[in-house]
Amino acid sequence: MLLIGVKEDKGWLYSRWNLTWGAGWKNICKAGWRLLADFDNPEVYVDGEKVGPFADQDDILELPERGQMMVRGLSKTLGIPVMVSLVNQTKLVDVTLPATKEVVDSTDYETFNKEIAPYVDSLELVMF
Repeated sequence: MLLIGVKEDKGWLYSRWNLTWGAGWKNICKAGWRLLADFDNPEVYVDGEKVGPFADQDDILELPERGQMMVRGLSKTLGIPVMVSLVNQTKLVDVTLPATKEVVDSTDYETFNKEIAPYVDSLELVMF
């Protein structure tokens, strides 16, 4: 996955990433499955409508195809709130996190990429 860019606005860091391959709905559901495992108190939105909670984490894999999925919650891996948005049939992933010193040392491309890319890369690996 390649970082396209990151910007800070009102206390949040908005980053856009380019996947290695385009993602279909099944890939997006796999990413949602992974995020459910990582997040405490996850919320899932499909085309802007809240879905879940899921009785079983695997239920997210059976969601009917739609246009977009957004999952947010407190990441156990990063220890911060994270929001991930994926759009069906594209290569784009948006990741939003708080703009705090504990999260990243800098929003310059190289520093941000080194600090957040491993998390985003692991998400992409589970998709394929």
